[in-house]
Amino acid sequence: MLFEELKDGDMSTAKVFKNLISLNDINSIVDFFQLQDEQNTEKGIINKNLEYHIPDSFIFKILKPYMDMVVGPDHEFSTGAYKSSKKPYIIHVDSRTQHAAYPDCMLFDQGLIKLNKAVLIPLVEGPEFRTVAFEAWSDHNPTTQDIRLHRTEKNHLLLEDFDHDKNFDDINFLKVAIDYHWQLGDIFTWDRNQWHISNNFYKSGKVKTFLILFMA
Repeated sequence: MLFEELKDGDMSTAKVFKNLISLNDINSIVDFFQLQDEQNTEKGIINKNLEYHIPDSFIFKILKPYMDMVVGPDHEFSTGAYKSSKKPYIIHVDSRTQHAAYPDCMLFDQGLIKLNKAVLIPLVEGPEFRTVAFEAWSDHNPTTQDIRLHRTEKNHLLLEDFDHDKNFDDINFLKVAIDYHWQLGDIFTWDRNQWHISNNFYKSGKVKTFLILFMA
């Protein structure tokens, strides 16, 4: 198991665990979710129930050993889903506070902040798919003013890759923790209240498919 190291001085705990999940398990997950019902809760995004909170479920049995490795055996599942998306996400957070504000979001934890981790498992790969985590945190999605207050030196991100977010001129000056390029077999983790954004994969004409788990 390998993971991307942070540079000296970085505060982020975001990590990419490389080549952790076997391709056989990835294929089993894809095959399983092809047969599951869709939950139409977001425009442009197909959601399917994850059921990681059910010990007898297929997804719990296949993912639990991997989750034990990346977030520890005492993790508590909060919420999550299988997602197939045509919609690139703008800069946001996935904190419990933010999720609790959405009436359609089912939360299975006891309401206590413990590990506070997001876990991304790509089910597709390629240069079209990236997730960028920044060295900035908040309990709610950052406003334009919030982003401007965190401006530092210009980063390496290009407008052509992030032109779906109207705040890019300010995002272009946020400190990047990890610019993760999706690969099958990887697991990407970051703090639930850490600012992050996807690139504008929509222009490629491809669909982004993944599992996302949020730990209390």
